[in-house]
Amino acid sequence: MNPIVVAVDGSDTSKAATKVALELAGAAGNPLLFVTVWRELRGDFGLPYTTLIAPDVVEVERDWARDTLAAAVSVAERAGIPAEGLSRHGRPAHEIVAVARERSARLIVVGSHGFGPVESIVLGSVSAGVLRHAPCPVLVVPAPTER
Repeated sequence: MNPIVVAVDGSDTSKAATKVALELAGAAGNPLLFVTVWRELRGDFGLPYTTLIAPDVVEVERDWARDTLAAAVSVAERAGIPAEGLSRHGRPAHEIVAVARERSARLIVVGSHGFGPVESIVLGSVSAGVLRHAPCPVLVVPAPTER
């Protein structure tokens, strides 16, 4: 059965999107595929901190992605919903859409915004990028305080 792809980043909005995805998966019987996308932290002039400060910074981002996915999958498993976690490296909207294509997703569920308001201004909203390029329907879940 085609999965529901859920973009997660550990933010409150991401947790709200997970909650909605759990309800949909429970009603429709689809498995969940949680996706998080990490990239190196960047400093001045766009240079990765790995070249400026310490190579260990990459491990911090990878660990964050692993922990974020484990938490989301655990929530789904406790709810009795089959779930899988997938970590990708790169641009979030691009990678989320790529996963949805590769796995023939039934739906993508994404929060209206996650961590990094400054990053959203500079790089663009992940949810807007997913909406523009998705191969399937997209459900954008507002932040808990916006509902």
